[in-house]
Amino acid sequence: MAAPPPPPRVCYVYSAEYVARCDALCKVPQRASMVHSLIGAYSLLEHMRVVKPKVASMEEMASFHTDAYLQHLQKVSEEGDDDHPESVEYGLGYDCPATEGIFDYAAAVGGATITAAQCLLDGKCQVAINWSGGWHHAKKDEASGFCYLNDAVLGILHLRQKFDRVLYVDLDLHHGDGVEDAFSFTSKVMTVSLHKFSPGFFPGTGDVTDVGLGKGRYYSVNVPIQDGIQDERYYQIWC
Repeated sequence: MAAPPPPPRVCYVYSAEYVARCDALCKVPQRASMVHSLIGAYSLLEHMRVVKPKVASMEEMASFHTDAYLQHLQKVSEEGDDDHPESVEYGLGYDCPATEGIFDYAAAVGGATITAAQCLLDGKCQVAINWSGGWHHAKKDEASGFCYLNDAVLGILHLRQKFDRVLYVDLDLHHGDGVEDAFSFTSKVMTVSLHKFSPGFFPGTGDVTDVGLGKGRYYSVNVPIQDGIQDERYYQIWC
């Protein structure tokens, strides 16, 4: 009798409910379902193990974010109050409107990334993907750049339950400032960010001279890039 095929080496964190929740984000409407449609169109689902995401608890989210921020986000989310006088100090406004249900969205994204991290901790796969995650601008007490919850930081903290050191690599167009800030004083997490860097471009951080602080000095690596870079040059930097 032939041996059973090996399990997929990739876990894909997905559920229809999770995608619907992410689709409702007003700044990137329907993006999650479009990404999932592409995954199906390229026949990638048959090569991955689909894992249903959990929803992050308040305690899990508070492993990084402050109680005051989470409680305020929950309050305005329940009321759909985009004009609360205290929202400005928490970064809620134009880029991050306090729409109804936004707290549940944040908890869903954070839980999905924690689910992906748990798959790695349990040895279920070698690669775990939350395609609707990666909201790297949020600070511990402030929303920023469409990011209400820093799921990347939550995932790293979860991985550190088992792994002494974690390498975080950020290939977004924008600097991963929230993640770098979270770990700027530690040598346990190295952050590496390749991003566009020019005057006036959000978030305005990530210069090559930004290398971390204290025990985390030289554990923050920034590769600022200007417009016009070609594939060959980008490949040289990355490899």
